[in-house]
Amino acid sequence: MGQITRLLASILTCASLLAACTSHRGATTISPSGYAYNEAIATTKSEQLLLNLVRLKYRDPIVFMDIDGITTQHQYVFALSAENFLPFQNVSQGGSTVIPGASVSETPTTVYKPLDSSQFAQDLLAPITPETIVLLANSGWSVERIISCCIERIGPLSNAASVSGPTPAVIPDNYEFRQLAGLLRSLQQQERVWVDRLKGDEGVGTYLVIDDDEGRSCAALLELLKTSDCDVEIGLVAKDSGRQVDPHYAQTRTVLGALYALSHAVEVPAAHKQAGLTTQSTSSSSRTPDWPTYLGGVFKVRSGASEPSGTAVKIFYRDHWFWIDDSDLDSKTTFNLVTFLLALQSAASDGASPLLTINAGG
Repeated sequence: MGQITRLLASILTCASLLAACTSHRGATTISPSGYAYNEAIATTKSEQLLLNLVRLKYRDPIVFMDIDGITTQHQYVFALSAENFLPFQNVSQGGSTVIPGASVSETPTTVYKPLDSSQFAQDLLAPITPETIVLLANSGWSVERIISCCIERIGPLSNAASVSGPTPAVIPDNYEFRQLAGLLRSLQQQERVWVDRLKGDEGVGTYLVIDDDEGRSCAALLELLKTSDCDVEIGLVAKDSGRQVDPHYAQTRTVLGALYALSHAVEVPAAHKQAGLTTQSTSSSSRTPDWPTYLGGVFKVRSGASEPSGTAVKIFYRDHWFWIDDSDLDSKTTFNLVTFLLALQSAASDGASPLLTINAGG
């Protein structure tokens, strides 16, 4: 009887301890799981964007998917087993052992939403709005970076409309445009350039404001913009507005055009060049010898047959690796800029596409 009493007491004690240890188990799993999912979502979105930029380089169809929701189910299983040892000769010398056990399993389910609705397609093909430029510029992004990928023309200076589509056969020479972009960045750091909503001759509009009337760079601005004043307000207008050469207007690219412009800086493996899988552009001027130079050095995607290390983001496509170096701060910053640009566009999507649900637990 004493053995049975001790056995029951041991079972009750272990059960109480297990209950105490697991009463707040659900709350403690939120923090580590949340961090893991956050990291997984960030990685997935980065890989998707890089994959689509590489696809554009190869003239392959692009697909964007958004994560519509993640649910996870935790299952806890607790068990207690007991062993009682009863000697044949003297039962009173027997003993008992209690063996506790527990297991935890997690089954996450991810819901994907393809962004292929008519509204999202129109957003990709629509010019980047001046309001978007305002949001980006006033959030601390470099004017030079924004101009390099999002602006197609500033007054008489062209950033080449031909790069807003599949890779052209000839790399355009945008040397003067790059000079202006670099000059505006320098003035921005001196707080003499900003983007704002102002009232002009045609009502309230979005303007790139330059206040360099007495600055050292005034002469260069006069030469590049073909104006007579360095204190100037340049209106931001949509593509095909009919103001292509007006020195007081700047024209934005389409969102897809900005993606295409960056895709040209994807490095193509030698084997793919020999197979003719991509357009091999020739240079029209020694001032713009390659696509990274055309973009002002703000973006470059490397490639190779072996899996790289030390990368910010990498994908495996067409039997090769494509990546952005973790130490390439310019490319990483531009990549993040495009991430924000796409987020602003996809926010307006009507979301009518079907949902794809994937159970990560198999």
